[in-house]
Amino acid sequence: MELVSPPTVEIERNPKRCGGDPVLAGTRMGVHDIVSYWRLYDGDVQRVVDDFPHLTVGQVEAVLAWYRDHQEEIDEILRRRREDHQRILAETRARRAAANDPRAADR
Repeated sequence: MELVSPPTVEIERNPKRCGGDPVLAGTRMGVHDIVSYWRLYDGDVQRVVDDFPHLTVGQVEAVLAWYRDHQEEIDEILRRRREDHQRILAETRARRAAANDPRAADR
């Protein structure tokens, strides 16, 4: 019986690309982005490829294998991004509320 290994991919880290976060070599796709979409689609690799046709099923599967070996790092990137998103959303809502509230100028 022959064991089949998932395809391998090269993961790059470049401080001038995606803030130095790990990306799939030859693309601007962060590992965290691929993992995020894979989670969003309940683990459906084909849906990720459908949304990003420059990726292959093999590349996505290989990125997920890499993720399993670097899960703590990628989960931390995703956590920081969620926090940043929530902070920016709260700031935007506060600015909009202040702009629509004539009393905001008195504060």
